[in-house]
Amino acid sequence: MPRTSVHYFQRFEIAMAHESFDIVIPLFRTRWNTRAVLEGLTSHYQPRAIHIITLPEEVETLQIKSQDWQTAPLHIHNEEIFFQSIGLTKTSICAELHLGKSLYNPGWFYQQLLKLGAFEGIPDLSPWYLVWDSDLLPAATWPALRGEDTSLEHVFALLQHNQYGNPTIVGKWDTWIQTVLDVTPLTDEIGTFVPHHMWFKQDHLKSFAQRVGQYYQSTDHWLLLMMRSANDFGTFSEYWAYVSWVASQAPTDIAFYPYATYGETTERFFDDGTGLFSTALRKSLSVKTTGADDGFSPSYAEVSAFIQTEYGVDALPSSLAFESSPRHLKKNSDNMHIEEKRSRWNPRMAEAPAVV
Repeated sequence: MPRTSVHYFQRFEIAMAHESFDIVIPLFRTRWNTRAVLEGLTSHYQPRAIHIITLPEEVETLQIKSQDWQTAPLHIHNEEIFFQSIGLTKTSICAELHLGKSLYNPGWFYQQLLKLGAFEGIPDLSPWYLVWDSDLLPAATWPALRGEDTSLEHVFALLQHNQYGNPTIVGKWDTWIQTVLDVTPLTDEIGTFVPHHMWFKQDHLKSFAQRVGQYYQSTDHWLLLMMRSANDFGTFSEYWAYVSWVASQAPTDIAFYPYATYGETTERFFDDGTGLFSTALRKSLSVKTTGADDGFSPSYAEVSAFIQTEYGVDALPSSLAFESSPRHLKKNSDNMHIEEKRSRWNPRMAEAPAVV
């Protein structure tokens, strides 16, 4: 268990009076920005606990590395056996996928199922839990809870513009929602419902799971059916599917900030620890670069101070997404999201005018 400050527990007690909730994060591997993301979430949202679901070889590594991190209590789960209590393993679930050559590998779909199915693998998970993508750093971030008592809302922010996605993929997601869930996909005039974080309510996930079983007329576990659905439709979107289902069943449980509020200042860019942002951050901290896996692990306080210096306190981004896939280095401007185009840290746009 990491050591935590008295200051954190004082704020945590205040948050507990508001609502106690957990954060769930599927994590492919511990990266240079992992500490900053976890400490940032703790600082801004004071969760009851943070649950990390990761590869078996990463479990002990993260347990050791996080000893001195200033975070909410961390619970680190082995993704290979995450669903063992219901008789499933990563291998058995991924064995259902037979897409052949595809843009997406089994692990990509499995990570989506970890988000949707977290309640199946974590005993005593909070009734509402916040899923957060592991590369999304909160900066001038949004309140996740709004209101009080019976009027309390669980709010997420639209962070991705809807004019810059792959229309073929988006069309397949749309078809999946209409066909499997038999509901109209929830849409927004400007943003998409792929916001890289999401509030999930266990009651709605259970009815979602029942609907998947009804569609396939099968008593097999819904997680297996979800993976099979990728064979039928080519892909699915966990976030968009979930919000569309809830919007049709319990619309008052959907609350979000419009794209203009927080999406217009978020940025996405490639940075595996050797990118423009981390290089500048290292320079500011007088830390030399020896490679992407050289142990660089700045605190949230250090990253936040750097961001404030670079942007100015009156022009902070709401969040920064540190993409680690090399495919982001191969994109041309036509295939980039606007959140990538506007970023000063995107090496592909370094010589091009910033998009605002």
